[in-house]
Amino acid sequence: MKKYIFAFVLMFAVSSYAFEVTGDSFKAKFKIDSVTVGKLESTINLSSADTGQYGKVYVSYTLTSNPNITTSGTWTGHGRGISPDGVLARGDLMGVWTLDGTKIHIKSVDSVSDGVNFLVGTIDLIAGEMDAEVFKVE
Repeated sequence: MKKYIFAFVLMFAVSSYAFEVTGDSFKAKFKIDSVTVGKLESTINLSSADTGQYGKVYVSYTLTSNPNITTSGTWTGHGRGISPDGVLARGDLMGVWTLDGTKIHIKSVDSVSDGVNFLVGTIDLIAGEMDAEVFKVE
């Protein structure tokens, strides 16, 4: 019985702390350039005109469905950005996704050439675009 009480107290203590992202961020808007559909995964290629310090950015997200939950899964991706000054940025991207109607909500922690970023975004499959907010992780 003590084990159950301890587990309950531990779950309550952990759940009482909400995950909140704060600090400096920038917003970005991407357009969907193409989608490649596979049996178990799909790849979405996006580009942006101006994405903060990274300039023009190209990203590819390969989304894999969770076989037990068809409206969510994980994804991996890669990104490249080129600033107006010719500075090239690279990133390895990884996160989770959920589907809500015609929109895919993504969250990721990305290893980029200037550090680590946390991204929250929404891909609108009908409008053909993605809105995102990017935070530096210190």
